[in-house]
Amino acid sequence: MVVGFVISTVASDVTRVIFSFIFEPHGANDVAETHELRALRKEQAMYIANQVQSEFSFLRASSQSLADVSMGLVNRDDEKMAHEHGLFRIRPGMPFTGTETKVVLWQATAGAGYALLCEEEENRIVAAQILCLLVQYLQEHVKLPEQPPAEYMLKADRVMGVLHHFLPNGQLLFLNNRAVRQLEKELEMLMQSK
Repeated sequence: MVVGFVISTVASDVTRVIFSFIFEPHGANDVAETHELRALRKEQAMYIANQVQSEFSFLRASSQSLADVSMGLVNRDDEKMAHEHGLFRIRPGMPFTGTETKVVLWQATAGAGYALLCEEEENRIVAAQILCLLVQYLQEHVKLPEQPPAEYMLKADRVMGVLHHFLPNGQLLFLNNRAVRQLEKELEMLMQSK
């Protein structure tokens, strides 16, 4: 199961969480959120965002040094067009309680980092496919301006629509091309109504 989804900035020196959502276990949505729980969730989202920023910066620096070593033969595209991805593990402990290791799959493009927080036994190939679809449709339906991360805060309902469409209740869906086309049509109808 996917535990959470985080969108953060990756291009700037200061990491900001733009959007985060934690999927609740079945039946837990009835419990009112306390201040301590909200603070813990913000801390968890910020921890993931900082780790994504760290991974992104490392990949960017290492690829830049490789380009320098090859004497400029590799010409990187503009930073907006850069597309990096990866995965890392989060060991049990703070800020995550419990005894299970979590896995974070992330993708960075257009100055924003997108991360899926998954259980360790989750199918990572399917999670990566769903993350790519989420990024694609978020960029399409949120209609990113020059400063993309700020736009996600203004259109949280659209982000939630895309998120719940491809990750219903945090469950990864095995999707073939026909299923993706059907979900595209349903999502298009949903977005036209918003």
